[in-house]
Amino acid sequence: MSENLAADLSARPLELGIEAVDPLETERLRRVITAQEPGSNLSGLPAEEMLRRLGILTAQGKLTTAGMLLVGKEELLRMTIPGHSAIYLHMKNDVEYDRRIDSTKPLLALLEEFTNSVEPHNRIFTLKFGLFHFEIPDFPPEVYREALLNAFTHRDYSIPAPVYLRHFPDRLEISSPGGFLSDVTPENIIGHEPISRNPLLAEILERIRLVERAGMGVKRMFQILLSYGKEPPAYESGADFVRVTLRSGRAEGKIDENFARFVVRCQQEGKALTLADLLLLNWLKRNRELDLTEARTILGRSEREAHEALTAMVNRGLLEPFGEKKGRVYRLSKMAYARLRKSVTYYPFRRAESAYAESAIINYLEDLSGPEETRFITNEIVRTLLRVSPDQATHLLTRLVKQGKLTLKGKGRGARYYISKTQ
Repeated sequence: MSENLAADLSARPLELGIEAVDPLETERLRRVITAQEPGSNLSGLPAEEMLRRLGILTAQGKLTTAGMLLVGKEELLRMTIPGHSAIYLHMKNDVEYDRRIDSTKPLLALLEEFTNSVEPHNRIFTLKFGLFHFEIPDFPPEVYREALLNAFTHRDYSIPAPVYLRHFPDRLEISSPGGFLSDVTPENIIGHEPISRNPLLAEILERIRLVERAGMGVKRMFQILLSYGKEPPAYESGADFVRVTLRSGRAEGKIDENFARFVVRCQQEGKALTLADLLLLNWLKRNRELDLTEARTILGRSEREAHEALTAMVNRGLLEPFGEKKGRVYRLSKMAYARLRKSVTYYPFRRAESAYAESAIINYLEDLSGPEETRFITNEIVRTLLRVSPDQATHLLTRLVKQGKLTLKGKGRGARYYISKTQ
């Protein structure tokens, strides 16, 4: 077991033993272990030995708080951990609900009950990609179950308030009592090292494979939703609550089918997208460019790791860099833009920007001093000055030549553009 369990409320032994364990919940636990890891040695052990191995019972036979939450008898659970409860609300709209479930069951039973409440309303969208069909649920079960288990695992059980699962037509909202621990925030949660308010409970859930190991659960939630063309989980927090919102993407047809197809295509080409790829591409669907500082914030990683992620995307043809050193920015590559064109909310180079760019080129030349033969501009200078692609720089310079504003001398890499004497 973890070394820090001495300060862990969920590891606290209760003055109760095996008599407080519900045999039905023990068998439910065994079924979960068998389903999640068919070859596990735990599932074949006698009940009491299995519970000891997991830390549900101490070596002295006492039931731990985590054990009570997982397999305790419900009436004893209500008495020993009065803060534990959960409420499911099926919302008709933002202020009314048509179904409510209040539960104080042990966690595994509660998870099953809430899953059975969500699934009848969990519509399936079929994504067609050539001869293949992919089913995308409004709310992927592995995502909302992870979010629910995180809420139960990291909540503050000293606060007498329930975990809420509010099921709206277009979203799920899962909120739990107790704010984020330490310096975790909604902004850095994806890159922060895992930290738990109830380490033993978290460890048991990891061992039975109900939650992802080593804090990978949140990352997996982001990866699944982004891969399906949905928005990533949205976190909010206060001093005494954490809330995560999972959106279906159905509202107003906002599921990004084109992006989902792009993800599938990359996978079929043997170029599966990483979580960093998905996060940065999702940003670049709405924003023309990003720099290293923005990438670092989006990924929640160090500057070095963010730079490595950007470089890897450039090397795989997903991004193109513009500018030098501290002024460098990254944009979708021509290939990525062509494939994601229906997903992108901007044009690569709008007409108004073209007029501004042409003016900037003329102003740059007019500001140069020295002999006439040194007052020129090149494709490379335009790319650095305006942060555009080589093709866009060529397009701008060619337009200015046709307009009689510039004169071209030389060819290829030696091409230089001068202000026309008629200017």
